Amino acid sequence: MELNVAFSCPCGAFFDQNIHVDTPELSTDPASDRDEEFFASLQCDGCGKDFEAQITRKFGEASVSIDGAVSLTFDVLVADEDDELRWIIESSEQLDTYRDVLRNAYRLLQAPVAEDLKASLCNMIYAQVVTAVEAYLSGTFIRTVVNSDMLIRKLVMTDPALANRPLLLKDMFSQLEGLKLTVAKYLQDLIFHDLKKVKPMYASVLDIDFGDIGWLFKAVLIRHDCVHRNGVSKEGEPTGVDEPAIVELIRNCSSLVVDIDQQIQFLTQEVG
Repeated sequence: MELNVAFSCPCGAFFDQNIHVDTPELSTDPASDRDEEFFASLQCDGCGKDFEAQITRKFGEASVSIDGAVSLTFDVLVADEDDELRWIIESSEQLDTYRDVLRNAYRLLQAPVAEDLKASLCNMIYAQVVTAVEAYLSGTFIRTVVNSDMLIRKLVMTDPALANRPLLLKDMFSQLEGLKLTVAKYLQDLIFHDLKKVKPMYASVLDIDFGDIGWLFKAVLIRHDCVHRNGVSKEGEPTGVDEPAIVELIRNCSSLVVDIDQQIQFLTQEVG
């Protein structure tokens, strides 16, 4: 975890420095209220006074305290991968986050912009919409599976790569304690930004069929051109991303997401 810490020393000097904190994996027990504490040594450049920063983390939220520091402020610059996975596992905000992105996309389309900037704006909005639906699909799958013992077992039975991962007897108990995080990491690495893997995994583990999403596979390819070639294909042809194309993409994505979310709600009630 990378933090920026700033405060005033009693000598009058101002301290502003980035510090790196090595943090272990998060506990995956949702009932755990254990604080995780880490320490870092800091020194004032003005008077040489030593300070000890105490960093406390609970459920991925960090706080910093330093005895003797005046007007202390801090920012988390880089969160641990485990923090993000913990949010995915515990959060129920995937749909709300997706809707916020789509709402802002519509607002940006309606905002006044110079004619020569419209193409660039459309490229950025198009890419954002595709990324939003990918994040929803991967995050929702991970959260749904990892929070159900039954679905974890089903995942293992349908995924030979996960089922055949070696496990030493001495590591068994530590692996069991971190099972949710282990599965979440595996899925995050496997399916994030990879629709070709997301679609069959939804079908095999959650019994959810996306139907024909050729339009979304095409949108992913167009997104690549928007991001890396400013809306031009590798053959030099414009991808045709304009306001009507974005509106159609949003409608298709929203229809898919609503259908999936309804099935997820029904499924989670069944599996408890």
